Amino acid sequence: MQAHTHAQVSVRLSASYKGRPRPVPVWVMRYRLPSGKDSKKVIGRAWKKKGRPPRGFLTEADALLEADAFAAEHSADVPDGRRRFRAALDAFLRHAGEERGLRGSTVHEYRRIGERLAARPWRGELRWGDRALDTFSDSDLLAVRRELTDAKRSADTINHYRRVVRGVFGTQASSPALAWPWMVHKVESEGKLSFYTPEQVRRLIACAHSPLDKAIYVLATEAGPRLSEMRALKVGNVDFEAGVLRFEDGFTTRGGHAGNKGRRVRSVPMSENVRGALWPYCLGRGREALVFEHDRKAGVPICGTGVYRRFVSAAARAGLPRLRLHDLRHTFGTQAIRVFKVHEVQRMMGHRHLTTTERYLHYSPDADAAAKLSALWAGDQNADAANVVPLRRPA
Repeated sequence: MQAHTHAQVSVRLSASYKGRPRPVPVWVMRYRLPSGKDSKKVIGRAWKKKGRPPRGFLTEADALLEADAFAAEHSADVPDGRRRFRAALDAFLRHAGEERGLRGSTVHEYRRIGERLAARPWRGELRWGDRALDTFSDSDLLAVRRELTDAKRSADTINHYRRVVRGVFGTQASSPALAWPWMVHKVESEGKLSFYTPEQVRRLIACAHSPLDKAIYVLATEAGPRLSEMRALKVGNVDFEAGVLRFEDGFTTRGGHAGNKGRRVRSVPMSENVRGALWPYCLGRGREALVFEHDRKAGVPICGTGVYRRFVSAAARAGLPRLRLHDLRHTFGTQAIRVFKVHEVQRMMGHRHLTTTERYLHYSPDADAAAKLSALWAGDQNADAANVVPLRRPA
């Protein structure tokens, strides 16, 4: 006998249960799975009147759609388009974490977005998570994009949503996800790039709440690591003999240790201030020890939220404008570009694209630039006419 690979389902209206009338009739689905399991379940309360059903009730068409989605999810030979959104989302998240090996924080963000999409309402009490993929249209997904755009969400957020919907629906020619265009990033202009001047950094350090915070501020402004990289920095990454810092790992609360952004090791020269700030936290400790540890949990990275709160407090005490902790990295970039070439700054900051580093070129003054440009036009204004090359006339 040939084994079944497709779940078999049927839907009927039930007005009684064990010989007693039900308060409200319900739709009952009877199903048989490929594994041989034969059972039934209540889909929802039945709506047999005309008009749109109230919340919590299903028409017969809605009940049949629910049954079809259930069959698609539990069948071995079902086309991808008949899978429910929830099943496709779970498969995408498994692929992102287990097969692609994305950082835990990235998978967490994708999961958060996916859960929001799965909770969107559809036909009474049903949600997107209950829908079969082939019931979606381009307009369904573009409506989400418009909501994000109208809410002025960042390009990064909108593109994260795009990655999730493409992971769920796929990129085949019939996929509605292809209608979701990529959101172009707006490059931070000079007015939007926030940072502290060296004099402001000195005031910030003077108002730091502890020697640990002072070391973090010095490291952030004179070497440019991200907070996740500072939390994951190990004693072995601080090479006092060579005068080099190596950033090769990143730690986030949700993602744990999962490599730094871009998954690339980078080296940064160690200034004298950084050397002096890190020496007390590395002296006599093993190479695998964290430079900055949690004050009450040995071997655990410092709390990122606590670092940020103390940073905001120190800036207020110093009378400085309130910035993000990440803006201390901008401070490093605006100073490094003054003495290093743009490609060297790109390497030290770990930027994948040169255009990201070019934002800092506005802060690289050239005192001789005006004189050099003037010299180009300092010759005889009445140059000989022989120096003029006539345009060719057509034959």
